[in-house]
Amino acid sequence: MDKKRVIKSHEKLEPTLKELLSQTYPDGFEDSLMRLKGANDLPFFVVPLETNDATYLIKVPVVKNGDGGYDIDYTDGPLDDYDEPILPPEPNELNED
Repeated sequence: MDKKRVIKSHEKLEPTLKELLSQTYPDGFEDSLMRLKGANDLPFFVVPLETNDATYLIKVPVVKNGDGGYDIDYTDGPLDDYDEPILPPEPNELNED
């Protein structure tokens, strides 16, 4: 029996698949990103994830950097538990009016 192949956006992953992604790539998946071309020839980036019944290519948001390469886009916050947490501001950084 062949495994199904699925391309899925990281933001639409079920919690169990997000957990598996964190377990599979405990140090982050930046070194495992693959660049693919969409139907309009624009690049998109995926990271592979295997389960017993499927092979997933998880789409990861990226931004172009100043070196002409691409970096993972964290503008909406961390992608997974192993990414840097968003810390609250220090008390002296708060503006109290």
